[in-house]
Amino acid sequence: MSKGAYEHRPNDPRAIAAVLLWLGSTFLLVCLLLLCILPTPLRTPSIVLLTFLTLTPVPTSESTLPLLWSLGEWTMTHAAHYFGISLKITSPLPSSSSNILTLEPHDILPYPLFVFSPCLTFSNIPQPSKVFGLMTTIVFRLPFVKHVYTFCRAGDVSKKNFVRHLEKKDNIVFIPGGVQEVMLLEKGSKDIILYLLKRKGFIKLALLHGSNIVPVFSFGVDGSYTYILPKNIIMKKISRMIGFTPMIFFGRFNIPLFIPYPKKISVVTGEPIIVKKFEGTEDELRGKVEEIHGRWIEGMKKVFEDNKGEYGYGDRNVVIM
Repeated sequence: MSKGAYEHRPNDPRAIAAVLLWLGSTFLLVCLLLLCILPTPLRTPSIVLLTFLTLTPVPTSESTLPLLWSLGEWTMTHAAHYFGISLKITSPLPSSSSNILTLEPHDILPYPLFVFSPCLTFSNIPQPSKVFGLMTTIVFRLPFVKHVYTFCRAGDVSKKNFVRHLEKKDNIVFIPGGVQEVMLLEKGSKDIILYLLKRKGFIKLALLHGSNIVPVFSFGVDGSYTYILPKNIIMKKISRMIGFTPMIFFGRFNIPLFIPYPKKISVVTGEPIIVKKFEGTEDELRGKVEEIHGRWIEGMKKVFEDNKGEYGYGDRNVVIM
């Protein structure tokens, strides 16, 4: 087991600026949209800027616009101080094949997956090989927001992109519970609900590509925002359709859509599940998916239970749905 951490500096102006640029990019986009609508002297230049950001493609190579890729590194580094993030590796990631890191919970925004960003370096622990963070596709359809997340080394979690990384033997991290977990949030509840029982598609892909599965849990992310969340069947369908949950959430200083409260974030990896490339019939594959899925669910429970006391979650429980 090994552990590394960044110093917690939530009031550092650079840390606040970095998180505003990154997790506050939606807030900044909304501000720009308002400037495009309101009859002010800034309306015309705002429309020009929004049009430019909408039409400008996202670079796919770090050799293009290197200054902006460097800005992404700066953003991730100072954001790490804002949250005082720590990473505990309980067992080294196997290097013989790719690894799928399954990080939970989702909460309002699943920003703890950036702990695995290639922009960050933890002292005293063996760093995993480059890990690609994958998140909802809608992020990469919004002007300005898509640029920020790309320069911070994130990608979309579409099946096509997921498979592309596995074929390249890349390590990836994503949130299997997805937006459904947002609809299951209950204010004041000590239960942390993980929507995992139906999450089997990525396990099938892991078997077809021989990619290991690593349970990962982030402590501290719940309570990062306050929120107003209407719950009904229509909202659930809309959330699944568009890739995020329409809701109003309030961040630091109680500002809508603003940056999260600077809670200390601790991420812990569990025991990797070694997955060999599957060769067999479709019926045999379904059976293997069920077996690996059961082991993964138990692994997610274990990484939480083994570490909850250390991070102040002793009276909390994980509920798998």
